[in-house]
Amino acid sequence: MKGKLGTIAAGLLISVAAVPAVAEEVKTEAVITSVSGNTINAKSMAGPLTVVLTPETKIVQTSGIAKRETRDAGALIPGLIFTVEGDNQGGTITAEDIKFKEKDWRTAIATKAGTVEQFSELRKAIIEGQEYVIQDETTVYFKVGSSTISAADKANLKALAEKAPSFGNYRISILGFADPTGNAAANERLSLKRAGAVSNYLRQTGKINPGRVLSPSAMGEEGSAPDIAAPTNNEEARRVVVRVVTPKTQLTQ
Repeated sequence: MKGKLGTIAAGLLISVAAVPAVAEEVKTEAVITSVSGNTINAKSMAGPLTVVLTPETKIVQTSGIAKRETRDAGALIPGLIFTVEGDNQGGTITAEDIKFKEKDWRTAIATKAGTVEQFSELRKAIIEGQEYVIQDETTVYFKVGSSTISAADKANLKALAEKAPSFGNYRISILGFADPTGNAAANERLSLKRAGAVSNYLRQTGKINPGRVLSPSAMGEEGSAPDIAAPTNNEEARRVVVRVVTPKTQLTQ
């Protein structure tokens, strides 16, 4: 009898051990520390956290009161603050929904090294004047059809480059413009050539980290950007506007 009871007890223990831990539905906020494939390592107020993405995971970026945009897993980068909902089992959350704020994504990109595509989005945000503070600015003017930088403008660019590191977590935005005479497509190419010349000069000054100079943008003859006054004549239109910008939520490296 004792043998039979022992066998039953052993069987019960085996059955209990075979039952997996019950998953718990959770919602928590955390900051990403690293990403490897579909696994995110993060830190929450409660401690380290592992988040696993699946093909069904919904990733949403929010801005303002009601704007929502679906993003892919590539937007989940180190330094990003996010909220995750899903099943927590053994300290690992299988994510059903992930949300993060657009301004937090921009801060993460500005603080960490991003991909070409991510910096393209950041550059667009700077052009649109969203979530960034203009710390310093200079304008380089060009002769008709030329992309040659004058000695005086080189001096101004060098002075801006020397000052830029004092702003901490800075980036340098370069916007090229052209006058409205001639072919519009040619003018856009010329505005990019001018912006490229300015970018190359800034990178070669030795005063700044080249990685902090964003890819130049061609605004052509009709492009506009916040806080840039419209030109009053063609001489003013042939220009490149250079800005040292920092996130409104300034973080230093």
